[in-house]
Amino acid sequence: MLLNSFELWANKDLKKAFPNPNLKPNEIVNIQLSAMKENDQTNLGIEITFRFASPKNKIQTGPIGRFILLVKNPTYRHLLNHLSANFLDLKVEGDRAIQEVIIETAEGTLKGFRFLLSLQKEDEFKNCWMTDAVIPFDILDA
Repeated sequence: MLLNSFELWANKDLKKAFPNPNLKPNEIVNIQLSAMKENDQTNLGIEITFRFASPKNKIQTGPIGRFILLVKNPTYRHLLNHLSANFLDLKVEGDRAIQEVIIETAEGTLKGFRFLLSLQKEDEFKNCWMTDAVIPFDILDA
């Protein structure tokens, strides 16, 4: 299921996208994927994605220069300029959420990614969903 209406909004206002309490976990993932799909030579897409990384995640993956290198490594580079994303069912339990996504890479292969999100409890991001980790997973042939 593609979130077409949200995708149109995200592409239009992507540069203005920042964490806020009105965004649901799957919307956060959609913003991040839309940003990476549109990433350019300035790495703006990766920078937008980094905005939605939780403070805990940023401790592990930041600062932004390090995050850019991480996204461009063989594990995550398939997210950049991918062709499409298929969102599986969102799972939310309390202040934790899991959104699995199958992307079609720029090369036309399918790759799975599991986004782990949490609802932030303090500071400037209080009540915002943010991404704690992204874990690749294998797609089994049907």
